[in-house]
Amino acid sequence: MSALFGPAGNAESFPYKSSLDAPKWLRDLGLDLYEYQCGKGVNIGEETARKLGERARESGIRLSLHAPYFINLANPDPESRKKTAGYILAACRAADWMGATRVTIHSGALMKRTRREALDTALDTLREVVSIVDGEGYGHITLCPETMGKVNQLGDLDEVLELCTVDGRLTPCIDFGHLYARTLGRLEGPEA
Repeated sequence: MSALFGPAGNAESFPYKSSLDAPKWLRDLGLDLYEYQCGKGVNIGEETARKLGERARESGIRLSLHAPYFINLANPDPESRKKTAGYILAACRAADWMGATRVTIHSGALMKRTRREALDTALDTLREVVSIVDGEGYGHITLCPETMGKVNQLGDLDEVLELCTVDGRLTPCIDFGHLYARTLGRLEGPEA
């Protein structure tokens, strides 16, 4: 399989007002993918999501969806973990409406704990999330923990790979810009 390329959200150069026009625009640019952004919450309605999916299929564009940025798998508070599961479930529902096959998720913040403590919490939360998503009928949606750009966030490459051991369907989302940011600009040159 060859690599596929496309943006997360709409670029400043996007000439339209509606994301419904993104698939055709991306096809005309020679791109293959479109990640619909729900960073501030899953606010897309079913009718719009289905229209976006239809237009993507017509244009030969594959879809993914980025779940809300405020997800924190590493938060130890039971109520916060319940909310995180709800946000991911809502993202899976919207992804399903549009025919997206992947949902990108943030792993969270350390919250003044060691990386290991935060990762252990995130692993437990992710197990719960996978069970809930499966129970609601969205087991066909691939959850993709993303590498994060800030050092005080959980989500370096090794941590994301460990999160993906929770279930064989989890796939890492490697954001090379985030990995570069984590090194504070030291990741340069041919070896990098």
